[in-house]
Amino acid sequence: MSRLRSRRRDERGAVAVTVAMLMVVLVGIGAFTVDFGVSYVSTRQLQTASDSAALAAATKYGQLPGSCAVLAADTAAKAAVQSGVTSYREENRAGSTGSITSVACSPDGKALDITYSSAGSTESFLGGVFGHSSGYNSTKSATARVQVPTQGIGVRPYALCGSILPSVTTFPSPVFQMDLPSTGNSLCPGAASSGNWWSIDCPEAPSNSNTYLGEATLNGCTDPISIVPNQGTRTGSDLRNYLNNSCPVKSSSCLGANTGNLGGTPILNAWSSLVQERKRILLPVFCGTPSPCDQAAVVNAGGNNAIYPVQALVGVIVCGYHFGTNNNQNSAAIPMDGDCGGLNNPNGLTAAPGGNQDNYLLLRAVRIQVSGSSGDPQCAMGDTCDLGARIYKLVK
Repeated sequence: MSRLRSRRRDERGAVAVTVAMLMVVLVGIGAFTVDFGVSYVSTRQLQTASDSAALAAATKYGQLPGSCAVLAADTAAKAAVQSGVTSYREENRAGSTGSITSVACSPDGKALDITYSSAGSTESFLGGVFGHSSGYNSTKSATARVQVPTQGIGVRPYALCGSILPSVTTFPSPVFQMDLPSTGNSLCPGAASSGNWWSIDCPEAPSNSNTYLGEATLNGCTDPISIVPNQGTRTGSDLRNYLNNSCPVKSSSCLGANTGNLGGTPILNAWSSLVQERKRILLPVFCGTPSPCDQAAVVNAGGNNAIYPVQALVGVIVCGYHFGTNNNQNSAAIPMDGDCGGLNNPNGLTAAPGGNQDNYLLLRAVRIQVSGSSGDPQCAMGDTCDLGARIYKLVK
């Protein structure tokens, strides 16, 4: 009987030892779980901080003129951009450190890649029980790209003559007058193409109706409009010939002429809305930069058969329009103020001058962020097809 009691006492002792050992293991697992969860959250915050700072840096680089090679070598620009994006990192991960670790051209040499790295330490809450009390250090990086868009959604159906566009190297530009086909157009003589005023058909639904053109003027084309690919560094007649040869038929980068009437009520109402809102819109540019830009820049010049090759996309603020002097065929009654007045309009341009045969727009060229262009760039930053539109995206 005494041996049985002794055996039970031995078993109780063994169970106690086992439970004690298991408690150590369970506490260790708990400590690891708590520290791992906190570290995971901290690491995710560091990644978000790097993502945010990289995109902000790309946006700031996108406001600067120059090719990717020029920008990548500009140490002063790097320092200024890095200082300007610190808050984006700190807002997402307090107590972190970070910097731009690389500014380089993309592999194809057309875009600019900016890499930002964030580092931080996460406190060890229970790791000290097992001798790890110094915290956990992590570093996370992100690479954002700024590029010239290949295409744009919501592009308005009006082609601008490249020869009339001012030489814009800083954005936004002062207000300038974009003459449409008329007797006073000296830089694009004859490029009107008979029966056409550089209004174009959207790729999705060619139509000459005023209702269609008014809707597309107000809200843009539904289907994307693309630039002619692989223009490279061509200029002058070489560029013009390349553009024309690339457009034997109509397509999203070879736009058909629309011979509708610019004086239709839906169209005029749409332009009035754009002016009143100081709307920033995207417009296609044809002809490139040769001067003058004549009918040789238009394929099959003449009526609905005309095709306008898209050489570039340009962002503008609409400040005014003049399609004649009757009723509301011009925006002379809308004040030229705000973005379109004062120092922004040094030449004092208004939409009042001119007769019924004079057609022009008052615009400011601006950098504009484009959506709907996720493919590889077809235009290198700084080339003649780069007129300030930009797209920003994370690539790593």
